[in-house]
Amino acid sequence: MSPATAELRLRRPLLRVLGTLRPVNSGHRMRPATLLAFLVLAAVAFVVLLVAAPLGPRGSAMPYVLAFVVAAAIALPYPVLTVAGSTWYAYGAGHPMLSVADGEVRGRLRGVWADELAAADPTDPSWWDLRLPTGALAGVRVERDRPGSPILVLDLPAEAAAALLADEDTRKLAEHWRDRVGSPAAWQVGIYAGRLRRERQLRTLLAALAVQGGAPS
Repeated sequence: MSPATAELRLRRPLLRVLGTLRPVNSGHRMRPATLLAFLVLAAVAFVVLLVAAPLGPRGSAMPYVLAFVVAAAIALPYPVLTVAGSTWYAYGAGHPMLSVADGEVRGRLRGVWADELAAADPTDPSWWDLRLPTGALAGVRVERDRPGSPILVLDLPAEAAAALLADEDTRKLAEHWRDRVGSPAAWQVGIYAGRLRRERQLRTLLAALAVQGGAPS
């Protein structure tokens, strides 16, 4: 990475740890029935605690508290770890997902899953889903009223937008962002960076896009 590079990568130590504990491979889907079973177990334990605790001998709620703790310890770790691990890998597993340098903007929509980490190489041109001269951007916007905000949105030339929407590997995410923010190329800075760093990260990217010829927001 050159000194002039501005980039976006997921920097969340807790997600890194949870992702290491729960590797999630590409194409993984938590079966709804599995998730439902865990949630039902946790809900039943909670209801039992609320209803039965006041009826305990001599007002003792300890047996029911222990039962709840045991049920929660069984029911919650798997879905929590899976969601956290999926987030870590879906947002690049610490690898750069947006980069602005040398008059070019490079972006990746696809995640970097556990079974793809060994081959991950941001210096390989095929790593990126989008590569454009910054001056070719039709616009740069920031959305702040949606989950994961601020969201950095790049308005693309028609040909580049069509390529993202046509590619089998990027189509689903590109359609998601097109329907949500009006462009197939967007990155949730609020997820990549913590509360104390996200605005600084956003300013760095916007400054790089402006200095290197990107369209103003």
